[in-house]
Amino acid sequence: MKSISKKSASGFTILRRNSGRQTVSERSESNGFTIVELLVVIVVIGILAAITIISYIGISNRAKVTALQSDLTNASTQLKISQATNASGDYPTNNCPTPGATEICLKASSDNTFTYKSAGKDFSLVETSSDGTVYNITNSTVVAAGPLAIDGNYLQAITSTNCSSIRIRAVDARDNHTYWVQKLADGKCWMLTNLGYAGSGTNTYSDIKTLTNGTGSISYTVASYYVTPYATNFTTEPTAPSVSTDGTGQYGYMYNFCGANGGQTGNGACSSTDSTAVNTTISICPSGWRLPAGNGGEFGALNTAINGGSTTSDAGLIGTPWLAQRGGYWNSGFGSQGSYGYYWSSTQNSATYAYYLYFYSTNVNPASNSSKYLGFAVRCIAV
Repeated sequence: MKSISKKSASGFTILRRNSGRQTVSERSESNGFTIVELLVVIVVIGILAAITIISYIGISNRAKVTALQSDLTNASTQLKISQATNASGDYPTNNCPTPGATEICLKASSDNTFTYKSAGKDFSLVETSSDGTVYNITNSTVVAAGPLAIDGNYLQAITSTNCSSIRIRAVDARDNHTYWVQKLADGKCWMLTNLGYAGSGTNTYSDIKTLTNGTGSISYTVASYYVTPYATNFTTEPTAPSVSTDGTGQYGYMYNFCGANGGQTGNGACSSTDSTAVNTTISICPSGWRLPAGNGGEFGALNTAINGGSTTSDAGLIGTPWLAQRGGYWNSGFGSQGSYGYYWSSTQNSATYAYYLYFYSTNVNPASNSSKYLGFAVRCIAV
């Protein structure tokens, strides 16, 4: 094949073939990739791959959550239809395997499982996916993320979000005393057993308090508790008679206002001369729990939700679901056990008075107020 030669400006001769083909050096200069260019391509491909993977994971997770939410919403509708057609007005007692008068078959999406619990007019339903994602719903709530509290939980691990609308037993990690708890129709998670904490104990949750046995004195300033003559063994209860319908039985301990508010200082909690509002994040309650707000407040809302707002009967308070106890009071001695109920709030009326819930068979007053040195019962609300 014939070649032609041409001298470059530098004096070197470059051979070119008549076929028009380029030499190896020419092809390298015009068609090759440098190392930098290759690295750029690799990085771009990596970025695109990462974006694709992240997008896929996000879409997959959203689809999973959507399936859980849809399952629970549909199952809740089925349960409420079943309740409406049940002569007793109760929810089904079980979920399959044999549907019948007291059972219903709720079907979860593939790889998801239901955990169902019923107690008459209440139910809780938890759904768990294969990777451990958990959502729940109850008869009184909408679909929410996370598990519900179950029997045996520590009180300190229960929140207003995971609190079950089915009554369960819970344990105070400070002293291992047990209590009934439940989310009620007012939307709050309540202790259904009177508090029986005498201070000190295990401080796992940094919530132990200093209290003194106050049965020998009257004090506004010393955080005191008073063990009633009918104190209950909290390590084996709550069982009957805490579920009694006459308000007698498990009265728990009494506390003065200072004790009920955790002995805090710098405001009116432990003073007879200061009317400054107390710090509601501090109380005798376990960590994550607090006293109800008073002057009507949360006691009033509770009375409306479960007692029809009655001021002439406490029947809706002492029966299911709140299981109130007419535990009486302490004032240099115990009085009115079995006849009258008194529960402290966190709200002051004046430097010497504070609000509380007061009730007996023919009268209910969610906004009573009296001297802060008196000993009343305590029930806490989950935060």
